[in-house]
Amino acid sequence: MSETLPAEKKRRTRIEPEARRRSIIEATMHCITRHGHSGTTIERICEQAGISIGLIGHHFSSKEELMLCTYQALTDQLRAETEQHLTRKNASARDRLTAMIKSSFKGSIFNAFTLTTWLGFWGAAVSSPELKKLNHTLYFDYRAELEKCFEQAAEEQGKRIDSRSAALTLTALIDGFWLEWTLDHKAFSAAKAQACCQLVATLLLANETS
Repeated sequence: MSETLPAEKKRRTRIEPEARRRSIIEATMHCITRHGHSGTTIERICEQAGISIGLIGHHFSSKEELMLCTYQALTDQLRAETEQHLTRKNASARDRLTAMIKSSFKGSIFNAFTLTTWLGFWGAAVSSPELKKLNHTLYFDYRAELEKCFEQAAEEQGKRIDSRSAALTLTALIDGFWLEWTLDHKAFSAAKAQACCQLVATLLLANETS
């Protein structure tokens, strides 16, 4: 028994820092939904997480780094929703495009908490060069994935389309639904928003370019 204790202790020590970082990030999200980005202070994050300021400093070098990590975690959550569909061997490009649209309106993403957090970061990115740079990278990657799906889906139909414009249009449409629903939860359902995006994707694929 004495031989197993050191290993168990080492295992707990290795897991704890990452779990603590995650709890701080989740507390930051909660604060952003309640107070917005500008009103999310280190003191409020500590109170939400039930920790000391020193402990935050142990895991994050600054508030800016914490905010960047939180925005990255939010994006990773959306990416995780689609990853399994994008890598399926037998999935067509149209299937992958459909999966990307569906993932944007799943309950784990399309809810008041998550979308309000997104909205807070969108507003903050206007005045924060670091957040603006991260936002640019994240959206560039997302649109590039959509563009690839549109281009390949058109090829499956024997067509050519402006895949870049199609990806830009669909991204803006999804963002618009997120914003509108955050402001008015009764305006439409997730199913309705998803159906509208699917319709637009179909119309874009039908609009062949020369």
